[in-house]
Parts: sequence; C-alpha cells; structure tokens
Amino acid sequence: MSNHPQLIAILWIIAACCCDIIGNVLTKLSDGFTQKRVALMVVVVQIAAFVFLSFSLKSMDLSVAYSLWGGLGIVATSLLGRIMFGESLHPVKVLGIAITIVAIIYLKLSV
Repeated sequence: MSNHPQLIAILWIIAACCCDIIGNVLTKLSDGFTQKRVALMVVVVQIAAFVFLSFSLKSMDLSVAYSLWGGLGIVATSLLGRIMFGESLHPVKVLGIAITIVAIIYLKLSV
C-alpha cells in the first residue's frame, strides 16, 4: 500500500491532462475566443486542470507532476490536432513528441 499516494497522484495528473487537452481543443474551436460559450468552457476546464494538478502535488514532486501533465498534454494535443483538424505531423514534430515521451520517462524514473 505504500504506492497508494503515488497512484492517487497519477490519477489526479490524468484528470488534469484530460482537462488540459479538452481545453486546448476548445481553444481551437473558440475561433480566437470569439465563440463566447466555448471560450467560457475553456476557462472552466483549464481551472479544473490546475486544481487537479495541485491535488497531485500532495504526494508527487512538482518537477515530475508538471512534466507529466505538460508532456502528456503536448503529445495528446498534437495527435488530436492531426485527427480533428488535419494538422501536419512532420517528422520533426514526431521526433519532438518522441523526445518528450522519453524525457517524461526519465523524469519519472529519477524519483
């Protein structure tokens, strides 16, 4: 049971990532925040993302929590940008995503 707080922290990170990713997609859909309802939803889910991130910090180092949150958000948002909006995934972007994933793994292993 010694890993219980870490598991809870990771679940909070996943919740924060989901909110962040939803917020990123909604930001694109808000058309430069001209779509007021969508813009309001962006604000709500981004606040939720920070709240969930803060919950994870009760039992996880800030450097690890933030890198997991940011890195997973970057990877998922890049993939959703491709799937939903037809954005390019140039080989250099794919390399950057791969480097991000490796960096997250190394940071997590260092704790």
